Amino acid sequence: MFFLDFFCAVFVGILELAFPLAVNQVIDRLLPEGNWQIIFWACVGLLFVYLLNTVMQYVVTYWGHKLGINIESDMRKKLFEHMQKLSFGYYDNNKTGHSISRLTKDLEEIGEVAHHGPEDVFVAIMTLVGAFAIMLSIHWQLAVALFCVVPFIIIFAVYFTSVALIDSNY
Repeated sequence: MFFLDFFCAVFVGILELAFPLAVNQVIDRLLPEGNWQIIFWACVGLLFVYLLNTVMQYVVTYWGHKLGINIESDMRKKLFEHMQKLSFGYYDNNKTGHSISRLTKDLEEIGEVAHHGPEDVFVAIMTLVGAFAIMLSIHWQLAVALFCVVPFIIIFAVYFTSVALIDSNY
């Protein structure tokens, strides 16, 4: 299930990079020629690609969350079995609400990271590299200027995300 989810996420990322290029070709090359039969079939092809992208996005969303729920359920089962083996002294010294919170909320977060984390990181890097390659082929000076700014954006995003996480813990 993970490989299906990951493959579809990568495929969606590729289609999202390629779709604007295909639309650009239809608008810049086919429309000025005025061959309406070719334009019609190109638009049908674009519609097919868009529908395929929608189906793949559905697979990523639905099956990805199903994968996360399966991971979370397995971990919850193992943790519950572990908690049943703990001594009464453990429960005398620790708050039950804290243990239940750890059992529910923390495992939910782990499940989300387990199924979205690897694919999101890979797709983000792939999209960044792909977008940079496309921009280089269109206008290399503008692409280089833009990507000089990207490290600063990443630094600010990491900094403000960490600040927000620290503030949310108080």
